[in-house]
Amino acid sequence: MKPYPKDQKEAVVKRLRELLSDPNAPRGAIADLAKQVQIPKTTIYIWNRELKDQIDRQDPTKRTPASLWSSEAKFQAVLATATMSELQLGEYLRTKGILKEELNDWRITCSKANDKTGEAVSKYRSALASEKVRSKKFESELNRKEKALAETYTLLELLRKSPGDLSGTKRSNDLPFRSPTCK
Repeated sequence: MKPYPKDQKEAVVKRLRELLSDPNAPRGAIADLAKQVQIPKTTIYIWNRELKDQIDRQDPTKRTPASLWSSEAKFQAVLATATMSELQLGEYLRTKGILKEELNDWRITCSKANDKTGEAVSKYRSALASEKVRSKKFESELNRKEKALAETYTLLELLRKSPGDLSGTKRSNDLPFRSPTCK
Protein backbone atom coordinates (compact mmCIF):
# COMPACT_ATOMS: atom_id res chain seq x y z
CA MET A 1 0.00 0.00 0.00
CA LYS A 2 1.49 3.29 -1.04
CA PRO A 3 1.71 6.00 1.62
CA TYR A 4 -0.95 8.71 1.45
CA PRO A 5 -0.76 12.17 2.99
CA LYS A 6 -2.03 12.20 6.55
CA ASP A 7 -4.66 14.88 5.91
CA GLN A 8 -6.06 12.95 2.94
CA LYS A 9 -6.30 9.74 4.99
CA GLU A 10 -7.97 11.60 7.87
CA ALA A 11 -10.55 13.10 5.48
CA VAL A 12 -11.36 9.66 4.05
CA VAL A 13 -11.54 8.10 7.53
CA LYS A 14 -13.91 10.89 8.59
CA ARG A 15 -16.21 10.04 5.67
CA LEU A 16 -15.92 6.32 6.54
CA ARG A 17 -16.97 7.14 10.11
CA GLU A 18 -20.02 8.95 8.73
CA LEU A 19 -20.86 5.93 6.57
CA LEU A 20 -20.56 3.60 9.57
CA SER A 21 -22.83 5.75 11.70
CA ASP A 22 -25.45 6.06 8.96
CA PRO A 23 -27.82 3.04 9.08
CA ASN A 24 -29.24 4.00 5.65
CA ALA A 25 -25.88 4.02 3.87
CA PRO A 26 -26.28 2.43 0.42
CA ARG A 27 -24.56 -0.79 -0.50
CA GLY A 28 -21.32 -0.11 -2.29
CA ALA A 29 -20.83 3.26 -0.60
CA ILE A 30 -17.21 2.43 0.18
CA ALA A 31 -16.55 1.56 -3.47
CA ASP A 32 -18.17 4.86 -4.52
CA LEU A 33 -16.00 6.70 -2.01
CA ALA A 34 -12.91 5.01 -3.46
CA LYS A 35 -13.84 6.25 -6.95
CA GLN A 36 -14.45 9.79 -5.68
CA VAL A 37 -11.11 10.13 -3.89
CA GLN A 38 -9.24 8.04 -6.49
CA ILE A 39 -7.76 5.62 -3.97
CA PRO A 40 -7.91 1.84 -4.53
CA LYS A 41 -10.87 0.05 -2.97
CA THR A 42 -8.60 -2.32 -1.07
CA THR A 43 -6.88 0.58 0.68
CA ILE A 44 -10.23 2.08 1.67
CA TYR A 45 -11.41 -1.30 2.97
CA ILE A 46 -8.20 -1.64 5.02
CA TRP A 47 -8.80 1.81 6.53
CA ASN A 48 -12.42 0.86 7.20
CA ARG A 49 -11.33 -2.30 9.03
CA GLU A 50 -8.82 -0.28 11.07
CA LEU A 51 -11.57 2.20 11.95
CA LYS A 52 -13.89 -0.61 13.07
CA ASP A 53 -11.11 -2.10 15.20
CA GLN A 54 -10.51 1.31 16.77
CA ILE A 55 -14.24 1.64 17.54
CA ASP A 56 -14.28 -1.85 19.04
CA ARG A 57 -11.36 -0.99 21.31
CA GLN A 58 -13.11 2.18 22.50
CA ASP A 59 -16.45 0.50 23.24
CA PRO A 60 -16.32 -3.31 22.98
CA THR A 61 -20.05 -3.60 23.74
CA LYS A 62 -20.97 -1.72 20.57
CA ARG A 63 -20.19 -4.43 18.04
CA THR A 64 -20.20 -7.67 20.02
CA PRO A 65 -23.42 -9.62 20.61
CA ALA A 66 -24.89 -9.22 24.09
CA SER A 67 -24.40 -12.92 24.80
CA LEU A 68 -20.61 -12.41 24.56
CA TRP A 69 -20.46 -9.43 26.92
CA SER A 70 -18.36 -9.70 30.05
CA SER A 71 -20.11 -9.70 33.42
CA GLU A 72 -18.70 -6.24 34.11
CA ALA A 73 -20.17 -4.86 30.87
CA LYS A 74 -23.54 -6.43 31.72
CA PHE A 75 -23.42 -4.87 35.18
CA GLN A 76 -22.60 -1.47 33.65
CA ALA A 77 -25.58 -1.84 31.31
CA VAL A 78 -27.86 -2.61 34.27
CA LEU A 79 -26.55 0.45 36.14
CA ALA A 80 -26.89 2.69 33.10
CA THR A 81 -30.49 1.67 32.45
CA ALA A 82 -31.68 1.72 36.07
CA THR A 83 -32.98 5.30 35.93
CA MET A 84 -33.98 5.51 32.26
CA SER A 85 -37.49 6.13 31.00
CA GLU A 86 -39.09 3.67 28.60
CA LEU A 87 -38.17 5.78 25.56
CA GLN A 88 -34.56 6.18 26.67
CA LEU A 89 -34.40 2.48 27.53
CA GLY A 90 -35.70 1.50 24.09
CA GLU A 91 -33.13 3.71 22.38
CA TYR A 92 -30.32 2.33 24.55
CA LEU A 93 -31.36 -1.27 23.86
CA ARG A 94 -31.47 -0.65 20.10
CA THR A 95 -28.07 1.03 19.96
CA LYS A 96 -26.40 -1.67 22.07
CA GLY A 97 -28.22 -4.59 20.44
CA ILE A 98 -29.69 -5.93 23.68
CA LEU A 99 -33.06 -7.59 24.12
CA LYS A 100 -35.24 -6.35 26.98
CA GLU A 101 -35.50 -9.92 28.32
CA GLU A 102 -31.71 -10.17 28.44
CA LEU A 103 -31.49 -6.94 30.41
CA ASN A 104 -34.15 -8.17 32.84
CA ASP A 105 -32.23 -11.42 33.33
CA TRP A 106 -29.08 -9.42 34.01
CA ARG A 107 -30.94 -7.32 36.61
CA ILE A 108 -32.11 -10.46 38.39
CA THR A 109 -28.62 -11.94 38.30
CA CYS A 110 -27.13 -8.72 39.68
CA SER A 111 -29.68 -8.58 42.49
CA LYS A 112 -28.91 -12.18 43.48
CA ALA A 113 -25.14 -11.88 43.07
CA ASN A 114 -24.40 -11.65 46.80
CA ASP A 115 -27.13 -14.04 47.95
CA LYS A 116 -25.13 -16.84 49.58
CA THR A 117 -28.15 -18.74 50.92
CA GLY A 118 -30.03 -18.78 47.65
CA GLU A 119 -31.17 -21.88 45.89
CA ALA A 120 -28.67 -21.28 43.10
CA VAL A 121 -25.81 -21.80 45.54
CA SER A 122 -27.35 -24.99 46.93
CA LYS A 123 -27.93 -26.29 43.40
CA TYR A 124 -24.34 -25.48 42.56
CA ARG A 125 -23.04 -27.27 45.65
CA SER A 126 -25.14 -30.38 45.02
CA ALA A 127 -24.07 -30.45 41.38
CA LEU A 128 -20.45 -30.05 42.46
CA ALA A 129 -20.75 -32.92 44.95
CA SER A 130 -22.31 -35.23 42.34
CA GLU A 131 -19.57 -34.33 39.85
CA LYS A 132 -16.91 -35.14 42.45
CA VAL A 133 -18.49 -38.57 43.07
CA ARG A 134 -18.68 -39.16 39.32
CA SER A 135 -15.07 -38.08 38.88
CA LYS A 136 -13.88 -40.46 41.62
CA LYS A 137 -15.83 -43.30 40.01
CA PHE A 138 -14.21 -42.60 36.64
CA GLU A 139 -10.76 -42.42 38.22
CA SER A 140 -11.17 -45.77 39.98
CA GLU A 141 -12.48 -47.37 36.79
CA LEU A 142 -9.56 -45.93 34.84
CA ASN A 143 -7.07 -47.27 37.40
CA ARG A 144 -8.68 -50.71 37.24
CA LYS A 145 -8.48 -50.75 33.44
CA GLU A 146 -4.88 -49.56 33.47
CA LYS A 147 -3.94 -52.40 35.84
CA ALA A 148 -5.73 -54.95 33.64
CA LEU A 149 -3.97 -53.59 30.58
CA ALA A 150 -0.58 -53.78 32.29
CA GLU A 151 -1.28 -57.38 33.34
CA THR A 152 -2.31 -58.34 29.81
CA TYR A 153 0.83 -56.73 28.40
CA THR A 154 3.00 -58.65 30.88
CA LEU A 155 1.36 -61.96 30.01
CA LEU A 156 1.82 -61.33 26.31
CA GLU A 157 5.49 -60.51 26.85
CA LEU A 158 5.96 -63.72 28.85
CA LEU A 159 4.34 -65.77 26.11
CA ARG A 160 6.51 -64.13 23.50
CA LYS A 161 9.71 -64.77 25.42
CA SER A 162 8.92 -68.35 26.55
CA PRO A 163 10.02 -71.33 24.43
CA GLY A 164 7.51 -72.30 21.82
CA ASP A 165 4.97 -75.04 22.17
CA LEU A 166 6.65 -78.34 21.22
CA SER A 167 3.55 -80.48 20.83
CA GLY A 168 3.20 -82.12 17.45
CA THR A 169 6.94 -82.48 16.84
CA LYS A 170 8.86 -85.68 17.41
CA ARG A 171 12.34 -86.34 18.45
CA SER A 172 14.67 -87.23 15.65
CA ASN A 173 15.98 -90.29 17.46
CA ASP A 174 12.62 -92.08 17.64
CA LEU A 175 12.51 -95.60 16.23
CA PRO A 176 10.57 -94.97 13.04
CA PHE A 177 13.03 -92.29 12.03
CA ARG A 178 16.14 -94.41 12.62
CA SER A 179 17.85 -95.93 9.70
CA PRO A 180 17.42 -99.70 9.25
CA THR A 181 21.05 -100.32 10.06
CA CYS A 182 20.62 -99.19 13.62
CA LYS A 183 18.04 -101.83 14.45
